[in-house]
Amino acid sequence: MSLLFSARDGYRMLGFAGLLKALLIVWLLPSAVALVAMALQWLFGTVALGSGGMMLWAATVLLLMSPVLSWLGLVLAGPIVAALMDRGWFGWCPALALGLAAGGLTAWLMDHELAVSFGAALITTLRAVLGRLCPAAFALQGA
Repeated sequence: MSLLFSARDGYRMLGFAGLLKALLIVWLLPSAVALVAMALQWLFGTVALGSGGMMLWAATVLLLMSPVLSWLGLVLAGPIVAALMDRGWFGWCPALALGLAAGGLTAWLMDHELAVSFGAALITTLRAVLGRLCPAAFALQGA
C-alpha cells in the first residue's frame, strides 16, 4: 500500500466489471446507510430532540438523496480512475486529488460548493472499495 502508487496494470487485474461493481457500490452505499439511519431515527423518535434531531434528519435525507447528485462525479472520474490504475498512479493521494477535481467540476457545473467535499469522499471511498475488491491491484512489488 502506498499513498501515491498502486500496482502497474491494476486496471487489467480489476477489469471493467470490477470497476463498474465498485462504482455502483460507492454510488448506492450512502442511500443504504441513510435508510438504516432513517429507520433508527423513526424507531427512537429523534424528532423529540428538537433542532439536533432535525439536523440529524436533514443529514440523513442528504445521504439518502446522494445518488441523485453523485452520479455525475462518478461518471467523470470513472475513466480517469481506470487510466490511473493502469499506470500505477492510483494511491490514496491521487484518489483524493481526483475526488477534489471531480467535485470541483461538479460544483462548478451545478453551482454548489458542497459537491467538492462529496467528490473527495466518494473517490477516496471508491479507492477503498477497489482495494477490497482487488487487493492485488494495489499491492506493490518489493513492498
